[in-house]
Amino acid sequence: MNAGFSNLTSLKAYLLAAKLRATTDYDYPIQNIGLGVATTFERVCNREFAYAQNILEVFQGDRPFWYARRAPVSIFSKVELRFFRADNWTDISGQPVGTDEEKGMIHFGYTLGKQPMQARLTYNGGFFWEQLEPTDAGYPTAVPDDIANNSAGLDPNKFMLPADLLSAWQIQCEITWKMRDKLGLGIVGGEPRGRGPLYAINDLDLAPVVKTILGKYVRYQLT
Repeated sequence: MNAGFSNLTSLKAYLLAAKLRATTDYDYPIQNIGLGVATTFERVCNREFAYAQNILEVFQGDRPFWYARRAPVSIFSKVELRFFRADNWTDISGQPVGTDEEKGMIHFGYTLGKQPMQARLTYNGGFFWEQLEPTDAGYPTAVPDDIANNSAGLDPNKFMLPADLLSAWQIQCEITWKMRDKLGLGIVGGEPRGRGPLYAINDLDLAPVVKTILGKYVRYQLT
């Protein structure tokens, strides 16, 4: 079960005491925290992290290059152009291009055209991590062939979720989990400062160490 940057079993092992990990009482809120933190990371970094295949990205053609929303890239499959929305896409993949798969960058060698021309890119990319539970069929998930034998010749390990990014996600999930009023006692007895659990959650921000780690993963490109 996808819980953000790992499966639910791994996240529960990080957040819960050993004697609580077998219970399913907290599965739903823990999964929501994991997914919510992961989505926040993507918003802050202006990118998507999870590996996917046949990703389609449409953007304006008034540029000579593009940074994919998911990186690293295992394969750039196709580049297409169209002038108006009613037009059919025209494949220009055979034209010379420069690529940096590790950074997710493709350079077309020239500005494709002026507005309203659009370009559409098809590719496979992103970081790979285990999302299945140990009891699920197919566990552990096999590394996709296009990662293991990517056309750029990158080390397949570069496609695995980086340890620092996983650590940042775990830290932020732990902070969020600890601030959550799991038993509702704050509503009954009140917080020491009388602010209540709602204000604690509203005050929540990314931890300084998390912000520092995410800085290296920001995608600086307007879309």
